[in-house]
Amino acid sequence: TTDNAPAEAQSIDQTQTAAIVVPEAINPASLSKAATEGDPLALFEIGARYTDGRGVATDLAEAARWYELSAARGFAPAEYRLANLYEKGQGVERDLARARQLYEIAANKGNASAMHNLAVLLATGVGTAQPDFDGAAKWFQKASEFGVRDSQFNLAILYARGNGVKQDLEESYKWFAIAARDGDKDAAEKRDEVANAMRPEQLMSAKAEMELWKPQPLDEKTNSADLPDEWVGKPTKTASVDMKKAIRNIQAILNNNGFNAGTPDGAMGKKTVAAIKSFQKSVGQTETGEIDDALVTELLKRNKQPS
Repeated sequence: TTDNAPAEAQSIDQTQTAAIVVPEAINPASLSKAATEGDPLALFEIGARYTDGRGVATDLAEAARWYELSAARGFAPAEYRLANLYEKGQGVERDLARARQLYEIAANKGNASAMHNLAVLLATGVGTAQPDFDGAAKWFQKASEFGVRDSQFNLAILYARGNGVKQDLEESYKWFAIAARDGDKDAAEKRDEVANAMRPEQLMSAKAEMELWKPQPLDEKTNSADLPDEWVGKPTKTASVDMKKAIRNIQAILNNNGFNAGTPDGAMGKKTVAAIKSFQKSVGQTETGEIDDALVTELLKRNKQPS
């Protein structure tokens, strides 16, 4: 957005004055070349490698440096990752004002994770004199519409209390119920508490709203890094029949729960990886985009059909 242009422009001036030197450990050559030329996606991928310890030793200070270079060129996932490091003081000196600024820049571009984290900072008043419930409600609402479950839970609380929004038990019930539908036990308890305080006609209306609700599609460009196969290795084409079946089941469960994994074809394509990352974020797991035991456990809790 135009409001944020000066912050990014200022950042770009500072980070483009020096030539970008890529460590020899970073390969393939095409990734290194793209990063040297200032490609924000390549700069982000190098930051991610230092975050995850892929091919290099884990080094959050180095990760922050590469995310800074990518964020300076306006790449929303890098802005989000860098904000997270500033919020937690990992790899950089803790700076909540900088974290909030970066979250807001990314959130305005449509990054749902940034929306949620920004809302949490505003709601808790961390780094400021007092909470900003109006601002928090705005961003929890936006993130909720994109299917971020923790935002849905928090938004329901704001509606129940009338913090930052007009008190509305129907809206509170709706958002608790949507979060509960995706397997949140705390949300299910809160939903039932709110239901007890509602008139029958209110409850009927709120249930209808919940049934009609569907998450808005995420803009993949601002929520995930669409990396060339050459940089990350091509998806395995020789997956066993059993593995393909498992991936098909995972894709189906993701789709049934509002995470668009595309057609259940048993292949780990970009849509499936993006859907897994979104799901992992919604349940508080690290956003790897990879299938592991923790992911499968959470998905099976939400499997509405026998496989």
